[in-house]
Amino acid sequence: MPVKSRLEDSGAKPDQTAHDAVRHAPLQDRDPYGLPDQNEAGFAWQPSARLQRLQRDHMAARPGLGAERAIHYTQFLRQRSNRRQSAQIRMAAALKFHLQHRSIAIYADELIVGSHTEHRIGAICHIEKAGGVMLEDLYKFEKRKVNPLRLEPSSQRALLRAMLYWSRRNLAMQAFPLRDKVGYLIDQLNASYFVINEAGGIAHFLPDYASIINTGTLQMRKAVIEKLELAAATPDSRLDASQHNFLRARLIALDAVELFAERYRSLALEQNLSETAAILDNIPRHPARNLHEALQMIWLFQMIIQIESLDQGISLGRIDQYLYPLYQAELQTGTFNPDTFRDLFGAFCLKLSEIIPLFSERVTAMFGGLPTGQALTLGGCHQDGSDAANPLTFLMLDVLEALKTRQPNWHARISPHSSSAYLQRVYQLIAQGGGSPAVYNDAVILPALKKQQFPPEQIYNYATVGCVEPALPGISFTSSDAALFNAAMAMELVLGEGKRLRGRLPGRKRSPHSIQLNRIQSFAEFKTAVFDELQAQLAILKRTLDQIEIANARFHPTPFASLTVQGCLDKAIDLARGGALINASGIQAVGIADLANSLAAIEEMVFRQQRYSLTEVARACARNFKGTQHMRAHLQKAAKFGNDQARVDELAAEVISEFEKQVSQYRNTRGGRWMAGGYSMTCHRAFGSHMAALPSGRLAGESLADGIAPADGSDRLGPTASLNSCVRLDHTKLANGVNLNMKIDADTLHTKGGAAILGALLGGYFDQGGMQVQVNVLDHKVLEDAVKHPERHRNLLVRISGYCAYFVDLSPAMQQELL
Repeated sequence: MPVKSRLEDSGAKPDQTAHDAVRHAPLQDRDPYGLPDQNEAGFAWQPSARLQRLQRDHMAARPGLGAERAIHYTQFLRQRSNRRQSAQIRMAAALKFHLQHRSIAIYADELIVGSHTEHRIGAICHIEKAGGVMLEDLYKFEKRKVNPLRLEPSSQRALLRAMLYWSRRNLAMQAFPLRDKVGYLIDQLNASYFVINEAGGIAHFLPDYASIINTGTLQMRKAVIEKLELAAATPDSRLDASQHNFLRARLIALDAVELFAERYRSLALEQNLSETAAILDNIPRHPARNLHEALQMIWLFQMIIQIESLDQGISLGRIDQYLYPLYQAELQTGTFNPDTFRDLFGAFCLKLSEIIPLFSERVTAMFGGLPTGQALTLGGCHQDGSDAANPLTFLMLDVLEALKTRQPNWHARISPHSSSAYLQRVYQLIAQGGGSPAVYNDAVILPALKKQQFPPEQIYNYATVGCVEPALPGISFTSSDAALFNAAMAMELVLGEGKRLRGRLPGRKRSPHSIQLNRIQSFAEFKTAVFDELQAQLAILKRTLDQIEIANARFHPTPFASLTVQGCLDKAIDLARGGALINASGIQAVGIADLANSLAAIEEMVFRQQRYSLTEVARACARNFKGTQHMRAHLQKAAKFGNDQARVDELAAEVISEFEKQVSQYRNTRGGRWMAGGYSMTCHRAFGSHMAALPSGRLAGESLADGIAPADGSDRLGPTASLNSCVRLDHTKLANGVNLNMKIDADTLHTKGGAAILGALLGGYFDQGGMQVQVNVLDHKVLEDAVKHPERHRNLLVRISGYCAYFVDLSPAMQQELL
């Protein structure tokens, strides 16, 4: 939606109360559980002086490239004696070696301790996977304009040596036969067809933090030993060599986390930080006794999971739910203080924001804004459907309002029985700007997960992963961002009769089958050709992704991550091999609206009006409409998705239905199904930059549509028309999640009734079947000033495709897209 959207057509009046505006009937009206009335004018929690200093120091810290992991892993894994070990034991021991030898520090005023790298804010290099590719900027990190990273010359030299060692041993080299290696690397570095995120490692899942904080590593260790003893004593329970190695690796992983915590405990004692030392004396070996210990324990595991493998989408689950028993216990003992908890949770959020991804400039085009996708899910419903928001929910939302950190990725579940107090608070925060929280509709997501055959008794407990993806905490490995797929490319390949109209090798035949345009006699035949091309390209993705999955499982198991998901211990199988109780792979369609708009234009101008032939349209697209501006003008007049026009909306729905049908036929190498999604990160811009013009009138190189939103500038009738188009899509077919990014002018919502207007608009959208929405409330003048004077707007948060980013961390192209 354009920045200058107007909300008059929502039907809400500025003086309408928030309660009247909300379309979801509350279970009961009540205050926020005895806490201060957060909807009263003038209420705002103020962080303590300590937390303010902590945030100031955080914002002042210069991000660096953490080289120690790459150096330590290379040092350990290249030793001949270690190479002889099984992959599971070898990788667990490498993690332990790194945690034993890496630099550690405790910074002033910290309430939660531990750092992801040797830098306070740092990007880690998983050198043995795709890290070497990210180091194509090795000599530019310090000087690059977007997201520069501090890197010492000695570390630079060490990384270069490590790169040379891993250049023939990294994941891509291990995954593909010789004839396919170069083609794969070229395709991924200049992504046009798809991007495989699993090439970076195992990620995008929900650790079982609800169990971890109530168990401790000693109990985890006991369970492993008991399983080994049972296998030795009982013939029916015997383990094969791989299973035995998995359990041994699990013990090493437990050693690693205990050792790492002990190093921080010793440092805390050296610095006379008795409270921190006492916390680390109890956890992680024992269950957390209070909220402070629980958050420290979560952070410890959160760090190590992302050190072990890819630091993307390791998400926190329904944190207000699984911390609630500890809150109740503190209430009963009289030790709970709301302000103390807010400070503590604020410190936790700052810690999450210390993790940034290592992206080269090339990869930043696909994943702009330093996303790590550490999603946090609030609210929603209990198993009986009743409202699940509780006092911790509101206290956490206070922290969101006060700090506006880059991480976590804040998500609010909305159910038909969400209380008016909760809804008002959520819409109030969205209306303030900053892009958080994104909101999720239980009434759509629960049926979508049920269709995927997730356990019916468990789906109420879903949480979000990464950007927008629903999954079940602690029991699933959905690898929910396994790959992003350029759906719009099917149109270009059909028009090129199996070849690209634009690109590195426009004459190379890409499609295994193609049809000559002059043989197509009807729109139905043309649409079938496009959908056949979708199928052909998805089949190529399937073959490629399978090889990556097999290589991850064989060479890069994740024994530490496997500690955190149920099923791995019982099966004695690593997460990467299918150990989780539920397995899946998320495949995202990018360019949905562009494909629908192009189909609508072809149907109207070629087959109904018969103004042009398919060959003429294809030739014009190949030439970027040079000399055929009149044709482009006619194509642009055809119906566009986002304007509440039935036919093009139907075509968009067909695109999604076809994509889901084709995706769902596949199974991954872990035995789980592929799940369709509709979000894009910033790949809509990266994919579009490599594409020819399209029959929709979109020019070569221009961005594709973001998620399920209309294409840029094509929604001309306001937000209600745009939302009406979106709800014509069957969102339950996109069970892996969607992102709908709305952009609304700040002047519209920064009024007394702004939150009520927003509640009416979004509540109506959810009533009609919308799954998710995220809102950028933007002040055009502020954004323009941030482009000219970034130093004045260092903490200006905006919402990108499924996550928040600081505006000044975005590339100039992404900044202009928001403008």
